[in-house]
Amino acid sequence: MAAYLTADCLANIFSYFDADPHSLHSFLLVNRHWCINAVPILWRRTFFITAHGYFSSKSRCRLITTYLSCLISNSLNSDGGITITSHNNFPSARQIQPTFDYASFLRGFDYFQVFHAIGNWYAYQSSEKKQSIKFSKIIGMDDDECKILLTTKELIKHILSRSPVIDYLALDSEATIPSDFISIGNFQNATNCLAYIRTFICRGNSNKLDLYTTFAKIVSNAENITIHGIGSDDSRAEGLSSFIRKQRNLSKFVLWDGTKEQLPNVIKALSFNHGKLKYLEFRFCSFENFKPLELLATACSELTTLKFIQCGEISSNIVPSSFPDLEVLDLQGTYFSADTLETIFRHANIDLRSINIEANSHRYPHMIEKLASYCPNLTKIHARLSKDGMSQLISLFRSCTHLETIILQGQLPDRLNMFTQDAIDNLLINLREVIPASLKNFVIKTDCAFTASAVDTFLRECKANLNRLEFISYGNIWQHLNVIKKYARRRRLEIKQEVAGNYRELLMRELGHVVVEFE
Repeated sequence: MAAYLTADCLANIFSYFDADPHSLHSFLLVNRHWCINAVPILWRRTFFITAHGYFSSKSRCRLITTYLSCLISNSLNSDGGITITSHNNFPSARQIQPTFDYASFLRGFDYFQVFHAIGNWYAYQSSEKKQSIKFSKIIGMDDDECKILLTTKELIKHILSRSPVIDYLALDSEATIPSDFISIGNFQNATNCLAYIRTFICRGNSNKLDLYTTFAKIVSNAENITIHGIGSDDSRAEGLSSFIRKQRNLSKFVLWDGTKEQLPNVIKALSFNHGKLKYLEFRFCSFENFKPLELLATACSELTTLKFIQCGEISSNIVPSSFPDLEVLDLQGTYFSADTLETIFRHANIDLRSINIEANSHRYPHMIEKLASYCPNLTKIHARLSKDGMSQLISLFRSCTHLETIILQGQLPDRLNMFTQDAIDNLLINLREVIPASLKNFVIKTDCAFTASAVDTFLRECKANLNRLEFISYGNIWQHLNVIKKYARRRRLEIKQEVAGNYRELLMRELGHVVVEFE
């Protein structure tokens, strides 16, 4: 009966396999009806699928050959591009007309993935076939690079002329790539399909102002924007800000490498989002003399994810009702004042589920205890913490009974400072009765090293069924592994992976690094 399902039913079923090309390929072989309905889905994300490691270079070569076979003779005759007079002149292009218009099925692509796939295709061509490609020379680039770049441009132009909808687009703007290669908004017939973009990614620090200006005219419903470097010709991010303001449904925005001159305009543009923004991430951005939370707290009040990663020290005032729906807070390598963090914790309250934070006592005294007090529904915490703050975990475990992952990192122990081993062991032993049963991943890579007896005492009374245990060991490392194997036998767990070894030279041979994963 499955062979007689309607086209709509088959398309709906096949859509669940859009990331499984092997299954989709097997569907093609059932009958003609299945083939016609599976092909559009199989060819919807071809460059994304073949970019993964389990597809060989030869597979990517065949993919490009198929796309090039769809080109008619005059479609590769462009201004300053490759000139092909017949299919016979194009290496490895089929002379038989393909069964389907494959380019019309594509719904998204990454410029780099297309470029890489064409590079694979070009590498498989014979010298004679490479010589058959006529092209216009680009100054500062050798012939092979010219041919690969120009072929990439022509194939993308063909795709944009054939595909009715492009909802995912990733571009690369580098100094080594001439700007007209990423100005695809100016390609003939590209405007209609690019109007449907929902995810837009742009990498590189070269000129991007024209690109922002063009896409601000075309795209207005982007939901996800990721910018890796705003661009050297948009020094105050006015072009990018204009592009952001045009988006009516922006829910996720990620920015890398913003400068102090660019960030004010970007954040002001985000404030025009009218509360639809849910995910906001800044990486390696400089907020010198700028207080981003003041504007974001009022304009982006419905944020559920907020990340400032490796952004250094940020001074910021914050309104009392800031980010009440916040579920994920990641401040890796970023520092706000203790009062600001406490305000965020207090108002996020039961919604906050995951946090990555600096929690050392010299900067944020009792920060873990404040988290335990305000955010009882935490499921994941990743903190930089020293042994001086380990005692706060008792309050955390008692309050956060749904905790699944805790990762503690900091300065690794120094042999010369380990005079009070009993006290350090007690830090672990005291947790055995309060550790939540929900805990799955327990990682302590800080200035604490535990003896095998302390680990044994902890595991014997630990209520959690751990999937991963990682810590710094003190003493014979094989004794630690024997203790963990006994724990696995008691809990009837299979050890999936175990890694153990001294992590420094012979002077530190009593210190080891133990990693164990259970099934």
